[in-house]
Amino acid sequence: MASRKGRSLLAVLAIVTLAGCGTAAGEGPDAPGSQIRYIVPFSSGGGTDTAARETARTLTGTGIARGDVYVENLPGAGGLLGIQTLARQGDDNTLMQWVDVLAPLYREGAPVGLDDLRPVAQLATSPMVVVTGADSRLRTFQDLLDGMAAGEVTFGLSSTLQSKEPSKWKEVAEARGIDPAGLNFVPSEGVAQVIPDVVSERIDVALVVPTLARSYLNKRELRALGITADERLQSLPDVPTLREQGVSTSYYRAQGVIMSAKASDDAVAYWAEALRAVSRSEEWAEYAEKNGLLVQYKGPEEYAEWLRTEGATFGRYLRERD
Repeated sequence: MASRKGRSLLAVLAIVTLAGCGTAAGEGPDAPGSQIRYIVPFSSGGGTDTAARETARTLTGTGIARGDVYVENLPGAGGLLGIQTLARQGDDNTLMQWVDVLAPLYREGAPVGLDDLRPVAQLATSPMVVVTGADSRLRTFQDLLDGMAAGEVTFGLSSTLQSKEPSKWKEVAEARGIDPAGLNFVPSEGVAQVIPDVVSERIDVALVVPTLARSYLNKRELRALGITADERLQSLPDVPTLREQGVSTSYYRAQGVIMSAKASDDAVAYWAEALRAVSRSEEWAEYAEKNGLLVQYKGPEEYAEWLRTEGATFGRYLRERD
């Protein structure tokens, strides 16, 4: 388990498939080694961590890949610590789960860039649920908008101020004629830190992936004010979209896998096909439906192009913010 000093959490997913039960993705002399390091650059318990562990279980448990997958949490600096570790230490047997744009790369003076990494595959996208404490004064999304206009709302972030979430709240504010300069953001090292603060009302509002939101909603510890999807989710049918409430903003976070630029072409191709098989599996489909994810696979080139395009847009937001 992770220590209170923030040392790495190393969880061994000890699901070892037999040599004879691998699929084509796991066979042949060019397959990666039997010990796979799977980095999660955020704290355990969040949506990215959960997605990584499900991916690892599907890879090994179904025979898509053979060997042991070690999921290692390396939180710090909004994901930058994990990215730096991947860039320096990554090889053909090192993967990293990532969500949304590679925001740390666009900070001024960032020690690594997209050229230090190799996008492998996007597995799915996820909308976000706008949550507040169960006993919060914010009973509706309109209450939230009124509070934003009055400068009386604190927004919990699952990362730093230089992340994608503030830019989306800025869109919401501007869409309703609210000055975004008055928005109050509280950064953190992950959603596992944010949720207790929302439950206790130390902060007012946060964006949470559907799977985590549903757990706290069922316990009546959180209230959902809306969802950033274009349509309501089957898993949360009573939560209205922002569009239904007069705000046209939508927000989907991509869950994908990247490797170090040191990884070989063969390794990237191997893992891209293995992850394609994951995205097509019954196990992943069941996980996605249960957790409010939309299965949308992208291969290395398409995923890299998405990251570049979205990253450029996010970079412009940071420059305007400064």
